Parts: sequence; C-alpha cells; structure tokens
Amino acid sequence: MKKKQSAADSPLRVATEGDELVIRVGVNRLDGDNDHPTIPALDFVDRGRWVKDVIVEITKEDDMGASLLTSMLEDAIGEAIDNGSAGLAPDTPTHVGNCDFCDAIQAGVRYVETGRVCLECYKAGKNRR
Repeated sequence: MKKKQSAADSPLRVATEGDELVIRVGVNRLDGDNDHPTIPALDFVDRGRWVKDVIVEITKEDDMGASLLTSMLEDAIGEAIDNGSAGLAPDTPTHVGNCDFCDAIQAGVRYVETGRVCLECYKAGKNRR
C-alpha cells in the first residue's frame, strides 16, 4: 500500500480556481538538498520562521514595485506570447514598442513579418508585404 504524501511534501503545482491562478508547493520543498541541488541540506531552529522569510523574499518589491513573483509572472506571460499561445486574438498587441509604420511611440505592438505594427496599422493592412 502506497503511503499518502503529506501536504508539506507536495510538489510545485499551478492551477486555476475560479478566476484565480493558484500556486502551491509543500513547505518541505524549500529545504534545499534534493529539491534544490545548488543549496545544501539546511538545518532549522524555526522552520515556520524560515518559510515566512522565504515568502518575504518572494514578495519583496523593489523601488519599481517588482518582486521575484511578479517578475516570474511577467516572464511566463512573455514566454506564452513568444510561443504562440492559441488563446490570443491574432490582432492583439503583444509588446510595448514603436510602430514601424506610423511611428507611434510606446504603443501596443505586435511583431509581424514586416516589423512591429500597432493595432491601427494592423487593421489597416499595413502588416502585409
């Protein structure tokens, strides 16, 4: 009979619950050694304090309001865009930049074969050769 895994030992998992993205990992996965080969096995005097300190580091904001967690989410969003998520409408802007056709600056643009194109130029057909 297989022993049931404790919540504290559960692996990283990500899902949606209703309208929320939920990230869960068992607190024992923060220990180093087996789960993080660049961190040696750690000894604890207060495991609860250790977990709270890791949470502080995950959510600590820099002077621009970014944290490790928000940076990770932004990177994941960028990867989903770059890998061609089928969930995006074909004419949706995917980056902020300058339109190569109308010279709009810091506009929402999409990369196409002919360069960066804003939504207005995209709708006008300027994204084609």
